[in-house]
Amino acid sequence: MLKGFTVAVVALISTAQLDLYLTDGRYTDAAMAMLRQIRHAFGF
Repeated sequence: MLKGFTVAVVALISTAQLDLYLTDGRYTDAAMAMLRQIRHAFGF
């Protein structure tokens, strides 16, 4: 389980870094804004 979690974290970090390099973080920023809205909707 820990190995799967580690692989998922590395994949997400790699994808975010690639997004920052190729599109100046446009998709990472949109995903983070969406997560903030979801968190707000649940009252966190």
